[in-house]
Amino acid sequence: MGRYDDDFSVFEEKRDRDMERERINRNYGKKPVHKVVYALLAIFLGSLGIHKFYAGKPVQGVLYILFCWTYIPGIIGFIEGIVVLLKNTGPSDIIYL
Repeated sequence: MGRYDDDFSVFEEKRDRDMERERINRNYGKKPVHKVVYALLAIFLGSLGIHKFYAGKPVQGVLYILFCWTYIPGIIGFIEGIVVLLKNTGPSDIIYL
């Protein structure tokens, strides 16, 4: 036969390379964070924007602190925490934000 067992092996390797390249491009510039830690920070300290600082977004964190007296950041943080908990991840529970 040769290097490949069948003709489709070449296409499978190309597909795997393309999928890996797409995954890297999709997460480029994003910080990996642990899903559970981020969700807990968002739920319990979301009104102060601590989860945004943890995710490497200090400008958004400062905005959360500036508007914490309106309770809107707290509500948004709670919703963000629940949404992050519902995300599917691999066995390492790492998400990219």
